[in-house]
Amino acid sequence: MFRANALRGLALLGLMLTTACATVTQGTTATIAVTSEPPGATCTISREGTPIAVVNPTPGTVTISRSTRDLSTRCERPGHLPGIVATPAGFQAMTVGNLLLGGVIGVAVDAASGAMGTYPGSIMVTLPPAQFATPESRADWYANRRREIDRNAQDRIAAARAACPAGRSPRGAPTACDQSVEFIEQVRADQLRQLAEQERQGAVPPRT
Repeated sequence: MFRANALRGLALLGLMLTTACATVTQGTTATIAVTSEPPGATCTISREGTPIAVVNPTPGTVTISRSTRDLSTRCERPGHLPGIVATPAGFQAMTVGNLLLGGVIGVAVDAASGAMGTYPGSIMVTLPPAQFATPESRADWYANRRREIDRNAQDRIAAARAACPAGRSPRGAPTACDQSVEFIEQVRADQLRQLAEQERQGAVPPRT
């Protein structure tokens, strides 16, 4: 009996140590593919107002440190308005495991290294044309872009929900799936807000 309990104790300790080392298994960096429509733009990724990576020209790939801080990507290209995309930082499910099994130490390791934060694998920035032929073409362009943002978000939400079990955790806390859906909805809201700001800046040549 003593030996069996001892073996179970060692197994539990090993699981705790493994979980507490999420930084090792997940890493402290994230690789992100940056694309733009149209391509050939210069994009700067910033965090808390400080530039941390540049892609010139798009498409390109950058490797940045993980963090719980949001990203802002600004792209510029001649003949177009600047495109700006806000990318909220997600919360890795592995860190939740650290809290449950690894305790405060496991979470502290992830927090210190930034490993509890996660970013999507790609960022897409659309740059509106600087000029439109008519007010109607301008309205159509922005309406189509809004539909595209909504459609992409709905597809991602459907995929996230299809891959996850129904319901919440035994303690009633949001599951990793719930957090994924909230993350996608936050990205959609930020994209629509940025698009509205771009639409207010868009120029239309005077009618002749």
